[in-house]
Amino acid sequence: MSSAAARPTRAPVLVEQLRAYGPAVGMLAVLMIFAVLKPAFFSLANIGNVLHQSVILVVMSFGLGVVMAMRGVDLSVAQIADAAGLLAAVLVLHGQPLWLVLAAPLAFGLLAGLVNGVLAAYAGIPAIIGTLGMMFVIRSGELLMTNGAEPQILFTLPRGLTRAFFFIGQGSIGPVSALVVLGLVVFAAMMLVTTMTSFARRARAIGGNARAAYLAGIDVRAVFAGGFVLAGLLSSIAGVALVSRTSIAVPRGAEAYLLDAFAAVYLGTLLSRRAEITIWGTLIGALFITFLGNGLTLLGLGAPYRFALNGGFILMAMAIGALKRNT
Repeated sequence: MSSAAARPTRAPVLVEQLRAYGPAVGMLAVLMIFAVLKPAFFSLANIGNVLHQSVILVVMSFGLGVVMAMRGVDLSVAQIADAAGLLAAVLVLHGQPLWLVLAAPLAFGLLAGLVNGVLAAYAGIPAIIGTLGMMFVIRSGELLMTNGAEPQILFTLPRGLTRAFFFIGQGSIGPVSALVVLGLVVFAAMMLVTTMTSFARRARAIGGNARAAYLAGIDVRAVFAGGFVLAGLLSSIAGVALVSRTSIAVPRGAEAYLLDAFAAVYLGTLLSRRAEITIWGTLIGALFITFLGNGLTLLGLGAPYRFALNGGFILMAMAIGALKRNT
């Protein structure tokens, strides 16, 4: 009798465990399939290469995640990264000092994020519309800056002009890539910002219930706008790192990261019991997306498969997230 009574309780426990750990197991299973099909997938050289490549997506996804955690959206993050990288490349080509090559793109990212924040928080323009408009404005500016999408090629310059700039994306600190070190620094800073600051507490309150946050005395508009400013800054860091890594800047060169960033943020929610957007979850989501792309490349499969899988993962994450919130 006691064993029969115990049986019904096992099913809910199993369902709860599957809901909590199933997505992580599923991601690991996908990676294991790649490892079986291509043993080089889990080689140290390939893992190091993927970690190196993933930093741009990781940093950009952090910014998008901050905005989405407050129930906003920023469609301009990839375009801000694109323009920031182009601006850095143009300054390098004109022989400007390194501090200006880095400071100008970061200032641009802050300004673009501030405009997005003001439009969404104070002007009352829906974030999806305001950031879409910003995306097209920045894209037009890129075309003007490059005389109609002319690539800004840096690898042909004398090494003395580019050594310091290229160190960000191509150098190493001991055995570790400098780009990976940058990613770790940004990750640590974002963990601090999103867990141990007043901005973190207010942002969580807004993401939970904006009206209740307002009634509690939180300046909802300022905090919401601050999320866009942070996203703009992180996007500009990602854009500069991308150009430093590839040694070339092309208008619209970073646009492909937009869908990947959304996929990374949504996949990260699968690792939270309440389908919440977190920095560590976004990190894992971005790493998975990068490893997924690398695995498909090793198998000889191109971008169409990757885009289809990313779209499928987004839909799956939204569906599972809805189930988690309703149970």
